Amino acid sequence: MTDSSVPSVLKRRRKLPQIKKLALLAALKGEMWVMSRTSPDKAASRLAALFTTPPRPPVRPWERAAMAQARYARVRFGSLGFLSVYRWQPNNPLSKGKVLLMHGFGGRVSQLSGFAEALVAVGYEVVGFDAPGHGKSPKGHAALPDFVDALEMFVAQEGPFDTVIGHSMGGAALATALRLGMSAQRAVLIAPPVYPGTYLAQAGRMLGATDKVTGRAQALIEAQYGRAFDEFRTPLNASTLSQKALILHDQNDRQVPLVEGQQVAAAWAGAQLEITEGLGHTRILRDPGTVALVQKFLMESA
Repeated sequence: MTDSSVPSVLKRRRKLPQIKKLALLAALKGEMWVMSRTSPDKAASRLAALFTTPPRPPVRPWERAAMAQARYARVRFGSLGFLSVYRWQPNNPLSKGKVLLMHGFGGRVSQLSGFAEALVAVGYEVVGFDAPGHGKSPKGHAALPDFVDALEMFVAQEGPFDTVIGHSMGGAALATALRLGMSAQRAVLIAPPVYPGTYLAQAGRMLGATDKVTGRAQALIEAQYGRAFDEFRTPLNASTLSQKALILHDQNDRQVPLVEGQQVAAAWAGAQLEITEGLGHTRILRDPGTVALVQKFLMESA
């Protein structure tokens, strides 16, 4: 997704020539194929580890420029340890409200910083954090339950929030947290995925794991967190919510198909669905048209 099924070990090697990436993928597939048939428990453990290891793609120049406008702090959040927190504040002390930014798996707050600039300009305070294992927060494994836990702890310390904005898996985490009682008047979900098991299955198929191994990997992750994947079905969570909602999804998103955003919008009573074209999974975050849609939604639904 950076919630796609591409293994993180490959994503961290963006500077490698394509032929070396293909060779690395072939080696991973060979390893997984053999382990799946000779040591399925070991293969499941390996797949679970790969699936919960977020990539850390390089920071783009436009991200650095936008983040220079934010106040940065390292804040401790209980058992999650220290997370990197960013805050953009309007010049007018009479803020219209607070907006929370939540990035996706393998992402970071800076990817959503374009929204911060536009919303601060009209009087909102904007706050976001790098989830566990992401951005400038400490490295480590991370999964959807970590995002939800971090959101709940963050809102407990920083809230209440007027609006929450989430990209990809961050959107799925927001829907879960809202269903669990997190307070917000409005929500914007950008390219929200429907079900984490879909992406684990994709990763398993790409790496040559058997269905049995993929099932065991899911069971391992569920046991580790004490939470079933079914708890994070975004349309099911959305069906319980009454907040005003805007769902944004690109027609050409190759990582989270448009049909998933449509399912989330259909399940969320009164949700507004906006479909973009030619922006894919991440360019949608910095497109001026997308930013304008979010700004308009907040202004009209205030």
